[in-house]
This record gives sequence, structure tokens and C-alpha cells, in this order.
Amino acid sequence: MFFKKLSVFIYVSFFSCVSFAQIDNTQSDANKVIDTFLQCDNHFFEQLAKHQNLISQYVDLATTSDNITYIPVESIEKNDKNKVMFKKTLEYRGLKIIGYQNIYIPTDFSGQFFYWGFIFDNTEDEVKNTLNNINWLPYNINVYIANAKIYDRQLKPTVWQDDPYAIDGVISKYGTVNKGLYLELITNNQSSIFCSIQGDLDKEILLTTRPDLKPIIEKQEAERQERIKHYKEKKLKEKEKQKQVQQSQPQTTAKEAA
Repeated sequence: MFFKKLSVFIYVSFFSCVSFAQIDNTQSDANKVIDTFLQCDNHFFEQLAKHQNLISQYVDLATTSDNITYIPVESIEKNDKNKVMFKKTLEYRGLKIIGYQNIYIPTDFSGQFFYWGFIFDNTEDEVKNTLNNINWLPYNINVYIANAKIYDRQLKPTVWQDDPYAIDGVISKYGTVNKGLYLELITNNQSSIFCSIQGDLDKEILLTTRPDLKPIIEKQEAERQERIKHYKEKKLKEKEKQKQVQQSQPQTTAKEAA
């Protein structure tokens, strides 16, 4: 009887150890995905692809035709449609991630602004104190910035460099692109961490960091070409109509006029 009980105890202990090991591995993989996100580059999407079975338990994922895995939102251009809330809370180093947001802000004179990141069910101070390995610097009274970089096409070689002038109110100058990590207060109890790439962006630079945007950019380009086509067709019709009107008017010869 003793050996039977001992065998049961050993079996239960072994099963418990395996279960805890699986939980630890799952948490470690989830941490890797968010750790990579904090680098604000394309490796985040590689980690989503690698651990999509795990992450899809928290939020639905999508894959582009180029096999880029990403977190989809309804629209990156509309404030009420650029966010998706998680099915359940994702624990990250003691913090609680509850949503994802993907934002695009075009401007006429200051370039393009792209933000992507996570919503935390934690205060700004809780996030900052937990992620104290990141050098958070004041951006304004409600926002912190970290790992600010600048890409200047005028410099050779053209590489990302540290940006000491990343402060609120300073707009990217022509020919430059900025990148950074932002910690922002949403409410008294919630905050967000966004990566951002902004400024005088071209397609190549943008897709190097955000390969998930390729389908959206292609759709925007197709829509733009369609608008240009319709505009040209409209102008051509107006021109033809004007020509027909002129031709239908009675012609007065010089002799009749005399």
C-alpha cells in the first residue's frame, strides 16, 4: 500500500512539474514577443509568426500574402476603429496587456505618422517602474519617450542614429525620419506603449520597419490611382462637352457680319 501511494505521489508530482514547466515556457514565449516589440522594428512581426498559436489565444492574428503575421484592426485611419481589445489579459512581467492599437495620421506639411502598440491595464508609473531597464525620458507632462532614433537621408552612411532632440513640438525636418518608444497615460488606471515611425517617409523605409503595412499601402495606392483615373475621365468629359457646345453654336461668317 505504501509503494502504491508513493507511486501515485510521484506521478502527481511529475505531472505538476510538467504543467508548471509548460506554463513557464508559455509565459517566456509571450514575454519574448513583447520584448521584441519594444525594439520597434520588424522583428516583432517575426515573433508574432513564430508564436502565433500562443498569441492568437489572446487576440486574432492575420497573415499577409508575404507571410507577415500581424494584429489586424478595422481601420488604421479612423479613431474609433484602430483598436482591438484582447480576448483575455496577457500577463507581461507582472503587467496586464488588454489591447492593441494601430494608428496612421497623414499630414499636409509634417509627413506621415504611424503608431502601433499595446494598451496596459496599469498606471503609467507601474509600467515605467516595472520596465525600468528602459531609459524613459520626459516628452511632455503626460508622455515619456525612449530609444529615440533619427534617419537622415543627407548623411552618409544613412543609418539610424540616436536623436537627442526628440521632444514635444519638434517636427521632423524634410529628408528625415524619426522613430521612438512612447509611454502615455490613457486614464488614471490605464496607459499605453506605442512604437512610432514618422516624418518624411518613403515606402521602402516604412516597410523595412512595418512590413505588415504592405497590403494597406497597396490598397491606398490603388485607390489613389482610381481617383486620378476618375478625375482625368471627368476632365476629359467636361472638355468634350464644352467642345460639343461650341460646335453646336451657329457660326457667323465674315460676310454675314458685314
